[in-house]
Amino acid sequence: MAFLHHFYFLIFALCILYVKSTDPSAQVCNENSKNTTTKITNNINSLLTKLVQTTSLSGYSATSYGTGQAQVFGLAQCRQDVSTEDCSTCIQEASKEIRNICPNNVDARIWYEYCFLRYNTENFIGQLDTGYGTFYANVENVTDPNTFNEKLGALMNQISSSASTPGSKGIGKGETELTPFVTLYALVQCTQDLSPLLCRQCLAIAEGVFETFCDEKKGCRVIYSSCYVRYELYPFFFPLDKKLALESSSIKNCSSYVTKP
Repeated sequence: MAFLHHFYFLIFALCILYVKSTDPSAQVCNENSKNTTTKITNNINSLLTKLVQTTSLSGYSATSYGTGQAQVFGLAQCRQDVSTEDCSTCIQEASKEIRNICPNNVDARIWYEYCFLRYNTENFIGQLDTGYGTFYANVENVTDPNTFNEKLGALMNQISSSASTPGSKGIGKGETELTPFVTLYALVQCTQDLSPLLCRQCLAIAEGVFETFCDEKKGCRVIYSSCYVRYELYPFFFPLDKKLALESSSIKNCSSYVTKP
């Protein structure tokens, strides 16, 4: 698997994370994948148009455009709990921004709070990919780590099982009460091109970060190309109150960590 064969370049920084649904959570422009032909550029542009059209309607698309060495493969997916309108807005923004930040790369990826988009001249569809990763963790620790870890583990196991069930569209979410006044919220999602087995494997890898980078933290996000996991002590997914979810996620003390091949 890709994650076993990469040497990782690590970046660590403390930050105040300001998040909007229209701000990228992460982006990758693979510097080893420079574009060399006008044909590939045109095919990428046509592919993005195709991805936006399909994903705006269904929330997911995995396809290709062109033939031969100029063929490009793409995948776009919205978080399955957001509205069709928010999905369409997000994926349109992603398709524009990815060309701005990666104009000369044939392997490019961009993550938003509500959607994810990637393309490559190599066929990645259906393959587990944890080669690139971005991690965010709240700098504050929980007050009762033993109870917290027990509750978190049970919740993640439950929603990961849901996400890797056929027909789930790769998403699982839930909440559990820590105290009468504190609730833990968690969401996981795989890209829909993965089999249930590969989905569960990806989530297991992502959740493994909880024990290292996010140990005893009040919140954590792990973003890979094939899956996404997150937990918080505030509501951040729908159908919870949308205004509350966005306000709660606007400004949070966090530490961040990026892995690259």
